[in-house]
Amino acid sequence: MAPDGAEGKMSDNYKTKQRDEIVEFFNSHRGKCYTAKDLIKSGEVSSGEATVYRTLSKLAGQGILKRFTDGDAACYQLNESEECSRHFHLKCESCGRLIHMDCDFMADMSRHIEQSHSFFVDIGKTVIYGLCGECKERQNA
Repeated sequence: MAPDGAEGKMSDNYKTKQRDEIVEFFNSHRGKCYTAKDLIKSGEVSSGEATVYRTLSKLAGQGILKRFTDGDAACYQLNESEECSRHFHLKCESCGRLIHMDCDFMADMSRHIEQSHSFFVDIGKTVIYGLCGECKERQNA
């Protein structure tokens, strides 16, 4: 099942088995971020490496996936709403889960950075790395 609004976006473009397979992968892993290499290693996508990279780029360009820069690699997540670009993100370095952080503290921090440092944060591309609560508990056990 495609995210809200994705049906129309996808119908405007030529659909392929590979594209459908990659969209289905992200639908099955909502809220998580993956690199092209992650998809290939998962065994859930049968497309070749070049096809995966090309398809991810097209899906991000169409707004179906949200693209984040994760160090040297691009990281993708299902773009479930326009809200995805209006808040900070927390990424678990263990499980890959991407948590949307929309709270007053981060808005205050963004204003502080603008006012005190004359720097304007691109909130939709801002990712803070660490461990989610579940992974931290497993690590401590």
